[in-house]
Amino acid sequence: MIKANNKSFKISVMLLFIIISSVLLGPLLLNMDPVSQSLQDAYKKPSKLHWFGTDKFGRDVLARVLYGGRISFLIALMSVVLSMFIGIPYGLISGYSGRKFDAVLSWFINLFMAVPQFLLILVVIAVIDDNSVFWIILIIGLFSWMDVARLVRNQALSIKERDFILAERVIGVSQLRILMRHILPNLIGPVVVSATLMLGNVILIESALSFIGLGIQPPTPSWGNIINDGRHVLIDGWWISVFPGAAIILTVLCINFIGEYIQEKQVV
Repeated sequence: MIKANNKSFKISVMLLFIIISSVLLGPLLLNMDPVSQSLQDAYKKPSKLHWFGTDKFGRDVLARVLYGGRISFLIALMSVVLSMFIGIPYGLISGYSGRKFDAVLSWFINLFMAVPQFLLILVVIAVIDDNSVFWIILIIGLFSWMDVARLVRNQALSIKERDFILAERVIGVSQLRILMRHILPNLIGPVVVSATLMLGNVILIESALSFIGLGIQPPTPSWGNIINDGRHVLIDGWWISVFPGAAIILTVLCINFIGEYIQEKQVV
């Protein structure tokens, strides 16, 4: 775990800011088309003209990495928002309700978590056979809320037994008011940590789906399908897979460092 005074947090924030800024502003400043083909420029090595080289169709890899980053961040952010929208109220109701109702809701959480998350997402996307951004966000979000729900449930179980909550009940404060004014605000910290770490996980899931051909479809760039474009030429065209792979690793590491730091600060 990262210590509170570790410089890794500041470095991670700075690097993540650079990555996000490059993804959002880079395509506008460079004015490059990520799908424009030029076969005579195929497999060009990194140079002043093409910083990240070109792929088999002569497409600029830098432009594709930047545009692909937009897709990855969009899917990650919206999937996490959807997961929170489902998981937080589900966990609150489960943790604050009576034992029987909590047992039923917890059983459903355990049922979903019994099957590996990626396998569930993989099967559903394959069955639906729709690789649009909307469906990828929807499916990932619908199968990523369980950890949030369990976290919120456990926190709610603990908080509802504290003296100030018991005092609120004695004086007749409504259950809804207790949930919204006292329990939910005390969950913000753990939920922020969970959401931060989930962002990195979703980026990996989306990249894996695109790599195996079940995510974003070419020619629309995604970090995963760009890596797939270069997997057959890892020796002679290493740059095609290395640069998007490095973007994924660096982004996920920064997000995880930030999440771990926030978590430690809460503990401390």
